[in-house]
Amino acid sequence: MKLDASMMKYQTANEFRVLVSIEMGMKNHEIVPTTLICSISGLKIGLVNKALRSLHKNKLVHHEAKSYDGFKLTYLGYDFLSLKAMSHRETVSAVGKQIGVGKESDIFLVADQNGEELCLKLHRLGRTSFRAIKNKRDYMKHRKAASWLYMSRLAAIKEYAFMKALYAHDFPVPKPIDHSRHCVLMSLCKGYPMCHVDHVRHPGKVYNELMNLIIRLAQHGLIHCDFNEFNLMIDDEENITMIDFPQMVSTTHENAEFYFDRDVQCIRTYFERRYNFIADYYPKFSDYNDRVYNLDVEVEASGFNKKAEATLEQFINRDETEAGNEADTIELEGNDNISDEEDEEDEQERKDQLKEMRKRILEQQRAENTPERELVSLKRDDTEEKEDLDFILQEGDDSDDEQPSDTKTEAQEGEDIPEDEAEEAEEAEEAPKKLKKKKKAQANADIRYKVKKNLARRNKPKLKPNSNKNRTKRSNRALIKEDRD
Repeated sequence: MKLDASMMKYQTANEFRVLVSIEMGMKNHEIVPTTLICSISGLKIGLVNKALRSLHKNKLVHHEAKSYDGFKLTYLGYDFLSLKAMSHRETVSAVGKQIGVGKESDIFLVADQNGEELCLKLHRLGRTSFRAIKNKRDYMKHRKAASWLYMSRLAAIKEYAFMKALYAHDFPVPKPIDHSRHCVLMSLCKGYPMCHVDHVRHPGKVYNELMNLIIRLAQHGLIHCDFNEFNLMIDDEENITMIDFPQMVSTTHENAEFYFDRDVQCIRTYFERRYNFIADYYPKFSDYNDRVYNLDVEVEASGFNKKAEATLEQFINRDETEAGNEADTIELEGNDNISDEEDEEDEQERKDQLKEMRKRILEQQRAENTPERELVSLKRDDTEEKEDLDFILQEGDDSDDEQPSDTKTEAQEGEDIPEDEAEEAEEAEEAPKKLKKKKKAQANADIRYKVKKNLARRNKPKLKPNSNKNRTKRSNRALIKEDRD
């Protein structure tokens, strides 16, 4: 579905609140009933129906009334919710043209408040060209069924986590900036997709850089699983940038060797076919079992479970435990207890580090799922403050009008002005006020009279010219005239 961000500025707070309510209701409903939308949003049925009509007209929601009357979000409505959240966080202020499209996502050019151009990736799982998500992706895990919107959200969360971890370890990836629901905001890569590049000045250098990148990922415990010319960017200086990370798996995955060899073979066949470059050297998975960093543990890559985590920690700490056991034979029992406590503290620190990223993602997800009361109440608070200011100004004007009269009476008491003159002065001051009130009342009365007259004309039944009632009226008038004559 084409994204038209120009409609977003015309959406009201109630419409966004209804969209959030439908999103929350879709957690356990495929089609959210209208009554549930009212209860979640906290709005009256009339306001909800008005918002739903506008949203359905702009194709932000889909209506179904087979078993019961209900609505569900479309990808366009989901786009509006994520863009609203990012604009509220001041990370996106303008949306530009579409610069890329794939089987799983759409890429748009956006800008922040400073005018810097960024890249926005909108995940679009469920297209007819790529529906085998259960077999080729691990987004669902233990779930048997899920909506395409929810799986797009999971893909975005996973990609943002991988991108953030890889960027922190100086991998050639775009800079992650923000993410919301199924959208990932990143820096704009200056380059071209490798599949569009027909000639490379130094194919051997580029080939070695790509192979080193595959090896470096494996040493950090990750395999890309889709390392080909469509997911690689190259600039004029032949610098490589890697993109598209949701399908990455751990080196402890049961099919890790197959995925590693497939990535290597994809690069070899592409360079041989496009650039006529044949390399004798290529890496093998069995040659790179030594780890530099456990990045798959940090981001919880596919294939890395609790059992693998326990065995990996045991393997890493094997030398330390052996040295500790030799020292324990010499030391006293009290020192044994101290060392055990230190080991427990170290294990607790590791667990806390592993849970940090998980907590951040969950907190952000919960913040997005809750109804955005701040967004909804912004305009209402502004109007309430304006009404309060108007009321205060009116009170101030009244007080200003009263103050001169008090000062005058005090002056009159000080100067001992006669009572007759004081009464005449008060009547002269009140005369224009009375005239204004009288004119206002007369104008209101005229308006009421005109309104009643117009209503009476509208409500008066129209009679046909040849109806029986008109005939009786005409005959009666003729009789009255004859009697007069």
